[in-house]
This record gives sequence, C-alpha cells and structure tokens, in this order.
Amino acid sequence: MEAWNQAWATEDGREAWLKPEPFVADAVKRLHRGQVRRVLDLGFGVGRHAILLAQAGFEVHGIDAAANGRDYAEQWAEQEGLSLTLSVGDMTTIPYPDGYFDAVLTWNVIYHGLAATIRQTIGEIERVLQPGGWLICSLISTQNPKYGIGNEVEYHTYVIPGGGEKEHPHRYFDAVDVTTYLHNFEILRQEDSPQQRVDDYHWHILARLRSGSR
Repeated sequence: MEAWNQAWATEDGREAWLKPEPFVADAVKRLHRGQVRRVLDLGFGVGRHAILLAQAGFEVHGIDAAANGRDYAEQWAEQEGLSLTLSVGDMTTIPYPDGYFDAVLTWNVIYHGLAATIRQTIGEIERVLQPGGWLICSLISTQNPKYGIGNEVEYHTYVIPGGGEKEHPHRYFDAVDVTTYLHNFEILRQEDSPQQRVDDYHWHILARLRSGSR
C-alpha cells in the first residue's frame, strides 16, 4: 500500500508505530508458555512487534507490502543484534508451506480489503498455522469513529476518497463479525479497546486454531 510505504520513509511517519501494543506484549508471554518457536508477523509495518518477538527468543518471519518498512525494520534489527527474515509481499498469498508456523501475529492489517480478500487472508493464516497454532490479531471495530464515513462499498466496508491510507477499503467488525470470520479459531481473549486515541476502537484478539480445521 503506497500510503504506508511513503509514511515509513520518514521519521514523522514512523513515530507512532515504534512502540509495541500492550495487548501484543502480554500475548507474547502466553506464547512462551505455549511451546511456540516460529512466528509470522503478517504486515509488520516498521518492525515494532517483530523486534519484540525476536527479543523474546522466537524465530521471526515477516511479510509486508511496504518496502520502506522492511528496510527500516532490517536496520533496526541489525542495531539490536537480532535476526529477522522479512520480505515484501501480499497478505493474501503467504509464501510458506502448510503448518510452517506455531503462531501468526497480524496487527491492524487484515481488515484492509473487501470481504473476499479478508476471507482469503484468514484462509492463508489458517493454512500456514500448525493445528492449535496461535493467532494474535486486531480488527477495526464498528465503535471506531471512522465507521460509516466515506462510500460504503460492501456491508460494513468503507472507502474515504482522497483519504490516503483510508482510500483502501476498511472492513469494520462487530462482535458477531469477529466470531463469523474467525470461526475456525477458539477465541481465548477478545477486547474492544482503543489504541492510539481514546476513541480509536479495535478488537484485540488472542486465539488458537482448532484441530482439524485445515
């Protein structure tokens, strides 16, 4: 997505995306207790959570559409003496074999698209996860103040013309939507919580892939 690629090229654009989310940091502690070794950060941005995971001792792979974010994350990892395997790619086609990962983290990523794109992405996440594998993700909530702004292109899906990153479709989720889209997962923790602003509501989710779902 070009808007993010441009943002990651500047210090100001990266500034708000360098600190790990508290929900993610807490979930990483659960991964340690769950015998997790290999993790995919799908849509890693500038690398804040990939770095966190590597610092925690996991083997970390990452895919993101923005090359500038990859370049920054690789420099950051080198400065920290950490190893990351990062690539530029699309979330709907994950270039790893079935069951390759013990956990997938995808934060503020998979709701960018129409329903078919989101379902394809979730299907890919399920494919590359081990049975019982962990999912840490966020989905933008219908409580978010941007819900309903712009052109509705599908149910709960809006585009804001001239809105930079918001020109890409955003699919907003209520509680029923979360369980519908993630029906192959056992949801262990689910919160509708603000992120960078007090009204910036997103669903924060920790789940495990049900055995036999692939």
